[in-house]
Amino acid sequence: MEPNTFLHNGSSYALGTSNATILSNPSSYALNTPISQSFNLIPQNTVMQNKVAVFKVTRDENNKITDTKFIKELWVETKNQSVEFQVARDKDLADYDANDLFIKTIYTVTF
Repeated sequence: MEPNTFLHNGSSYALGTSNATILSNPSSYALNTPISQSFNLIPQNTVMQNKVAVFKVTRDENNKITDTKFIKELWVETKNQSVEFQVARDKDLADYDANDLFIKTIYTVTF
């Protein structure tokens, strides 16, 4: 999920990040940061084309990244699936261990 996406479940809003901020009363809240981002309201059944870059990472014994190698740039279509799930279906990436791959969304086109 993109970090600038609002989700709505009928009674509250949440900012679509891994540490979502729940706004139980969206009509009376204040943001501590300037509103310079545009927030996208995206329905859950929206078809999205995502341009992603895939990297192979090497980690040390402390699980810190020591080396990266660009593997591939590709487009994946998502509707209800995650970008990671769609990238995993790519046959060119079948030889790589999923734990060694890093997937970064470059941009998304919504229809």
